[in-house]
This record gives sequence, structure tokens and C-alpha cells, in this order.
Amino acid sequence: MGSRPDLRAVYRRWLRLYVPAAALVLGASTVVGFLLGSAVPVESLPTGEGGGTNPFPALTTVDLAVNNLVAMLVLSLGAVSLGLVTLLGLVLNGLLIGAVVGIAVQQVDPLVVALLILPHGVLEIPALLVASAVGLRFARLTVRYIRGLEETLVTRRDLREAGWLLLFSALLIVVAAYIEANLTLELAERVAGEELVAA
Repeated sequence: MGSRPDLRAVYRRWLRLYVPAAALVLGASTVVGFLLGSAVPVESLPTGEGGGTNPFPALTTVDLAVNNLVAMLVLSLGAVSLGLVTLLGLVLNGLLIGAVVGIAVQQVDPLVVALLILPHGVLEIPALLVASAVGLRFARLTVRYIRGLEETLVTRRDLREAGWLLLFSALLIVVAAYIEANLTLELAERVAGEELVAA
């Protein structure tokens, strides 16, 4: 009993407010990162073998999954930092994504860059936003508890629902990592007509 969450109630409590807030922070940071990356002269970038500049390192499914699972866990740690860790994580991730794209579009066709992001990004980014929503809601609950507006810091229901959401996010991240490592790059290279991984 009670092991399966009420999806509508979970949406109202955890996602309706906090996912848009997280998306706003991530989106704004990505725009700033893109502007910064676009301002980097291509001539100043390190060159690989053969003299080419290449922003795309070869990574395995495990590399990508571990990397993004760690990011997911960091984003969910809002309760222990009143939301600061979650917000900082969103900003840093956004800056990184934007900067990489800003640099990449100077070297590779924008369509190829889109193909390198979208196939796995449609799973990975929502997963990170859901993890961020968990962090932000726990942060809000903590603030309300400190102010005396809540009798308990967290309930069993909160922990159970957060666990389901983080499990869902982790699953999306693992699937996204497999797609990125095994399918995304191959598709982008077919369109580009050349290898895109760093030597």
C-alpha cells in the first residue's frame, strides 16, 4: 500500500512549479554560456592531430552515465544548502552547455551540432530538471520548516515521491548516455561526412 505514487499529485507537488523555475535558470545560463563560447576565437583553440580543432571527446556509455548521474545527485541536494547547490549546479551546467555549443558552431555545421545534442538531450535535460525540482522543493520545505510553517521537515510521502522521481531521472540519464555514446555521434558523423571525436 502507498508504494505507487499518485502521478497527478506528484506533478502538482514536485514538478508544476519547480521544473519551469529550474528550466529558466538553466536556459538563461545556457544563453550566457553560448555568448561566451561564441566570443572565443577559433584560432585560440587547441588543435588535434592533423591540425583540426575538435570539441567532441570520445566518451563511453559508462563515462557519460556516471558523469550525469553525479550531476543529477548534486542538483537534488537543495535541502542541505537551502537550494544554493541546486541553483549553482543549474548555472554551471547551463554555462558549460552553452559554451560548448558556442565553440562548436564555429567549427561544425549547426545542423551537426543539433544532431549531437538533441537525440540524447531530449532525455538528459528533462532528467536534470526533474532532479533540480526535487532539490528546489526540498529547499522550500526546509525554509518553511525553519520559519515554523511546517511541523515536520520532510514526510515519508516526500521521501518516497522524491525517490521515485530520482529513480525515473536516473533511468532517463542511463538511456541518454547509451544514445549519446552509441547512436548520436554516428548519426552526426553521417551528416557531417567526417569523424567528430577528438583524437
